[in-house]
Amino acid sequence: MKLQTYADVVNSENPSRTAAAGTANPGELLEDVLRRSEGRYEVSIVLSDRVRDELRKMSEITSDSKLATTANQSEVKVSLEHLRQYDPGSTRIVYGFTIEREPGDAGLENFGR
Repeated sequence: MKLQTYADVVNSENPSRTAAAGTANPGELLEDVLRRSEGRYEVSIVLSDRVRDELRKMSEITSDSKLATTANQSEVKVSLEHLRQYDPGSTRIVYGFTIEREPGDAGLENFGR
């Protein structure tokens, strides 16, 4: 298992993430995100206790020390560096994380099915 972060421009190339945002004006203006991060092309996402507990359980099942380390963090960083080419005043983005299964994850044969 791994926790994978993402930050994508809202457009027709990312329909599932755009739809997941679930609003008429999905995502956030890059400009607003940069303002909150004081101009850094990086954003922090707080990991809820529920998510951290799930990560902890998965790390125990898979004996994955990287996942265990992530489970002990209160937040994860999402890089926005790849978005520098876009106009912050008109570009809407979505960002977040997914937990993905990796080949060979022992003990999780039925996870995600």
